[in-house]
Amino acid sequence: MLGESVNHPQFGTGQIMAVYRNGQEWLVRFQNGLRFRRPRVEFIGEAPNTSTKTDMPISSTYQAPAPMSRTQREARDLIEALRVGIAPAQNISELTIGLHHEQQSLATGLTQAHRQGGAVRAVIGEYGFGKSHTIELATQMALERNFLVCTTSLDLLELPPHRSFDIYSSLMRNIRYPDTDERGMEPLIQKTADLDHIFPQLRDLSPAKLDPLVIGLLAISRTSSARQKKAWLQWLMGGRRTKLMNKGVPRGIKFPSIYKTGNNARQIAYLLTGVSTLARLGNYSGLCLLVDEAESYSLLRPYQRPKASTFFQALIYAALRDQQDMITADQFPQHRFRDFPIAYDQGQGLFFLFAVTRSDNRMPLDDWLTPEQLFHLSPDTITPQEIGHFLAQVMGYHTQAYGYELDDRHGQIRRGAAEYIGQGLRNGRLSMRGIVRLAVELYDLLYLHPDYNVAQLLDELQHQMR
Repeated sequence: MLGESVNHPQFGTGQIMAVYRNGQEWLVRFQNGLRFRRPRVEFIGEAPNTSTKTDMPISSTYQAPAPMSRTQREARDLIEALRVGIAPAQNISELTIGLHHEQQSLATGLTQAHRQGGAVRAVIGEYGFGKSHTIELATQMALERNFLVCTTSLDLLELPPHRSFDIYSSLMRNIRYPDTDERGMEPLIQKTADLDHIFPQLRDLSPAKLDPLVIGLLAISRTSSARQKKAWLQWLMGGRRTKLMNKGVPRGIKFPSIYKTGNNARQIAYLLTGVSTLARLGNYSGLCLLVDEAESYSLLRPYQRPKASTFFQALIYAALRDQQDMITADQFPQHRFRDFPIAYDQGQGLFFLFAVTRSDNRMPLDDWLTPEQLFHLSPDTITPQEIGHFLAQVMGYHTQAYGYELDDRHGQIRRGAAEYIGQGLRNGRLSMRGIVRLAVELYDLLYLHPDYNVAQLLDELQHQMR
């Protein structure tokens, strides 16, 4: 029974791979590469009462399918990601629909951050219209330009936007590097602590008397204890202070604090510009901060929003400083225990990008940023030509994933569906994520049903998109 060739009226010829329920159901691998578990009675020539034993030996005629090539397996993985509306990071650029202006602005901002010390961009859009996609696109662009990239996603319960210290800790523990797969602050600290010329330069650039980053780097470079180094590293990434760290504090220097509560927005912004300065000294282009799900701001209680606003404004000012005139340094209160500057000002390279969902209670971004620094993601900006280009990209990966040849039907769907999908996007029938899923479903339909009428399919699609 196993390995026997059978025919299904809908899916065609296949081989039995396994049997279930005392032979009443078969797992069949069809010639198109798909596997389905179907009732035995659906297959041609099988009567309802035919008995099948599950313990029969495997037929000698059974041949195991040839393993997929690496490129086909990668194409399958990509298609499976697209089924849920997500473009894989390694293919993010070619699977982007539109966003030409945004990509150009991101490139300009990264160059500005490297050459002038900082830049800021904010993404505004509805759910499912590409905010997270833009964040990932910026990630890949920054890594290609030799930036360190730290990304975090805010959450009303676990990481609300008014807890600046927790956001700082999350960012530092998620630093990505263009030259290694390691994450966190440790690779940067280890790389720069081993170089004698790094510490004097960082100390000279630091405008604070008790700079946690400077003193932490000094303590790590002077100790040979792995436990002490680890304790300092964890503390610099937002961990707890331990007694073990006291041995590493240089004589005559008071232990610097990273304040978890109170008016700490100035210090957190200062530390992030310090990390960007350290990245520059370590031969990187700078530091890229990417904050997703900033729409949690609209769900905060009224007394929590001012603190969240202060934190985001502090990061904006720390990155731009004299490049803008909407925010002043004097509006940020000092911590009650110690005064801190808001930025390193010299040697830094900080790019800050955050995403916000459009709502009545969102951040007052128009009071903080210029129109050129705001990305408004809208379905009206997407053209049928851009959708058609995306459909062509998906079509190429789909054929590669399942190993079939294109015919005229695929070209007709690619050309005809683009106009209707664009109409559905403008009518609110689809989001950008919905377009990604629909593209895969269209090619699945053509693949599984070779005789499906293309005109009928386009008529059905047009009716759904109205």
